[in-house]
Amino acid sequence: MSEQTSVDQQALAVSGQGAAFLPDFSESTLGTMGIELELMVLDRLTYDLFPAAPDILDLLDRHDKPWVHTPEITTSMLEVATSILTSYDEAADQLEHIRATVQRAAFEVGASISGGGAHPFQKWAEQRIYPKERYFASERKFGYLAKLFTVFGMHVHIGAGSPDEAMRLCSWLTQRAPLFIALSSNSPCWQGEVSGFCSSRSNVVGAFPMSGILPYEIRTWDDFRRHFDELARYGIVNSIKDFYWDVRPKPEYGTIELRVLDTPLKPVYAAALACYARELCLEFADQAGRWPSSASRELYTWNRFNAARDGVEGHWIDPETGVSIPIAEAVRADLARLARRSQDPGFGKACAVIERLMKDGGQARWLRAHLEAGGGMNDLARMASELFDDGAA
Repeated sequence: MSEQTSVDQQALAVSGQGAAFLPDFSESTLGTMGIELELMVLDRLTYDLFPAAPDILDLLDRHDKPWVHTPEITTSMLEVATSILTSYDEAADQLEHIRATVQRAAFEVGASISGGGAHPFQKWAEQRIYPKERYFASERKFGYLAKLFTVFGMHVHIGAGSPDEAMRLCSWLTQRAPLFIALSSNSPCWQGEVSGFCSSRSNVVGAFPMSGILPYEIRTWDDFRRHFDELARYGIVNSIKDFYWDVRPKPEYGTIELRVLDTPLKPVYAAALACYARELCLEFADQAGRWPSSASRELYTWNRFNAARDGVEGHWIDPETGVSIPIAEAVRADLARLARRSQDPGFGKACAVIERLMKDGGQARWLRAHLEAGGGMNDLARMASELFDDGAA
């Protein structure tokens, strides 16, 4: 099969128009990383979501750059993705270039750009599906959930080295995914109401039938391929994109993909969190053949719930020991241990950024404090946009 034929088959499978297709697992270098950010497009006067993504994407097409931009499911959101990265400094520099370039393009069409996991007061029914067959297919399949999915996440790709190792790293990184929910949580409001959660975005994904986590019994790439084929026979999945797992393999890139984070309010936060995930995977990779001892989906779901509700002020039950500890304590223990083994000269800066992210209860608490001081929902959206626009750490 030619490479172009494979690409064409995959495109048809993703759009729902062709037979189910799972590509072979591509070669990759262990520990490389890529970062994807879903960004809000806002009206610069009202700070409501603004359907100007098509115009911004057209302007970005004119730029020669190392990163890519793509539409997302509704016209008030867009996605940017870095090139392959190997260090914190590379990630921080490229994400700052992305921020500045996208913000300038947005300004030209009367819009602003923001991070954040969920817009504080947009109404899902008012959103427009981006005119692309894949998204129309999603709307036909999922109904109102397609527009409800106007939420904004950060995805981190980590080079796995081999397909079987990808399964093992997926399993290990899944255990710590709730820590990343907590650290990135910045969506305390939903549809104009204070949600009671630090990450309201995290609750939306669970409505989709293929949400959840990699089944514990899947230990090899062949196991996963058999699982995919079985689901495809039932018509449940057509491509890897139909898996909404918190951590999933991404075979065409040779990576695993951590998908649980709210888009951070500043690009530098994204760089730091991605490097934390990368260092964890490098540590897991050094423990050759070792698998997590816990297979409890209920424990994972409970950890996930607490992280989304309480953010960095929550607790996490370590699946390996069964001990409940404060999330901030678990993160600090990880960072101290990883810093001693890291080969990334900028990882110390990443640790300092994450420490700032945990200060005063994290991003969600900063936003809640603004509301408690008398600020309104429009002010909250403006504040988030200004934080993104500033760019500095």
